[in-house]
Amino acid sequence: MTIKQIFSKYFPKLKSKSLSPLLDIEILLSRTLNKPKEYLYEYPEKKLSTKQLSLFKKLFSRRSKGEPIAYILGSKEFYDLNFKVNKNVLIPRPETEILVDEVINFVKAPSSKLQAPSIVDIGTGSGCIIISLAQNIKKANFYATEISSKALLLAKQNAKLNQVNIKFFKGNLLQPFSSELRARSSEPIITANLPYLTSRELKNSILKYEPRVALDGGQDGLKYFYELFDQIDKFKIKPRAIFLEIGWNQATKIKQMAKKVLPNYRFEIKKDLCGFDRAVVIKK
Repeated sequence: MTIKQIFSKYFPKLKSKSLSPLLDIEILLSRTLNKPKEYLYEYPEKKLSTKQLSLFKKLFSRRSKGEPIAYILGSKEFYDLNFKVNKNVLIPRPETEILVDEVINFVKAPSSKLQAPSIVDIGTGSGCIIISLAQNIKKANFYATEISSKALLLAKQNAKLNQVNIKFFKGNLLQPFSSELRARSSEPIITANLPYLTSRELKNSILKYEPRVALDGGQDGLKYFYELFDQIDKFKIKPRAIFLEIGWNQATKIKQMAKKVLPNYRFEIKKDLCGFDRAVVIKK
């Protein structure tokens, strides 16, 4: 089959199963042929070899069943960097870049006067947040925690891939880092994209390929936020600032949690491009 025939045959098959069928086929064909997208339109009469056609069919079958493109390719771009991804980590989302922007702006603001701050990413997953920060903030100490051994291994691979130095800890939220945090920094900057979907929201079939542990925030989606603030209180941590990605309707309750533990801190809500609450910033 030629490239043109592939488009003609497989586009209709994917049209009802994907929001971006044309783009999906472009990506799968580019991976199959190891060529850029432009090549597909420059050489539409190019015939696929038997081996190439077999590979494309395998990739297409996975996509037609709903598997995300990022898992099929094994990679995802985030903050202009490339990250390895697999079924053990959440696929990095564009909206999470809002969190990275806010941290960078905070650290680099002339008024902050921060010198080599400690930045701690909680539940790091693929490592996309802390690695992006390490690429853009040159004078800081970077740490990350993750409860999943498999996710932690991938985060370490991504740190090496993107040539940044991050110290990783295995464990739940701040638990594995509490003593180190107190010893090295009395005012860390904490970042986290915790699981915040409710049990009801998790029924969405689009999410079935991603790890439940990275999505499930319990009945109200706030399970891990309660735990995080409990740990901040228990370990007597006084962060310089906390940056959290949140669900669209969770800001009020998270503000209540924060005020109990950090009563004198300011609380700001950051919205995404659709106008929904997407992140909160808690700072002195």
